[in-house]
Amino acid sequence: MNEDTTIETAAARVDTAESGERPLEPAIDAIDAAAETNRDLLERLRAALLAAEPLIEPWLLTGETAEEVEASFAAARDLVARIREAVRKEAAPAVPAGAPGRAAASPHTTFEKIRAGLGER
Repeated sequence: MNEDTTIETAAARVDTAESGERPLEPAIDAIDAAAETNRDLLERLRAALLAAEPLIEPWLLTGETAEEVEASFAAARDLVARIREAVRKEAAPAVPAGAPGRAAASPHTTFEKIRAGLGER
């Protein structure tokens, strides 16, 4: 299509629009309806993803397409996993599990020392 044809086509559209006829109105309405449906589906997707991982804050899920929302969900899920790991490491006990080893009591008096010495034979 050359430049003259494009200009004539645009002029014909303007003339049609000025005369009150709107041949593109059904197409525009269909596009608007599809956009509204797309917004509704994205909100449902966000709600489903948030229900699947309740620790993710809603403001972390951004995007105007399903792919963008899913990518932001994956990033948010990774963030939650890193935070969980950091908290787990921080909350890990510094003392080893279990009771401390028992040491034999050393005798205190002279008689206890003699008795302990004779008991080892």
